[in-house]
Amino acid sequence: MIIRWWRAVAGSQAVLDQYADHLERTTFREMAELPGHLGASLAVKVDGTDYELVVTSLWSDLASAGHFEKGAFDDAVVKPSTQKLLKSFDLKVEYFETLVTTGILEKG
Repeated sequence: MIIRWWRAVAGSQAVLDQYADHLERTTFREMAELPGHLGASLAVKVDGTDYELVVTSLWSDLASAGHFEKGAFDDAVVKPSTQKLLKSFDLKVEYFETLVTTGILEKG
């Protein structure tokens, strides 16, 4: 299993809420239609007045994870409207191969 990892910063709770809504309504639904997609999540850490965001998605293999990319394999897909919304964001995504899992992620 492959974990696709991307980070960003929202400057307020309102922006965080708006971005979370966007992910649920559009991005996560688009991902769910792609072959090999296993799930996705948004995690947040409050750092003073900023909200550090980590978006992870799970894929059956590296080739499947690449279906979501529009440009180079590690280019982040950040719509212009989202770019305006966020305080900062990574231009690249990272991919990690899962070696050991437990709980709901255990290999059957």
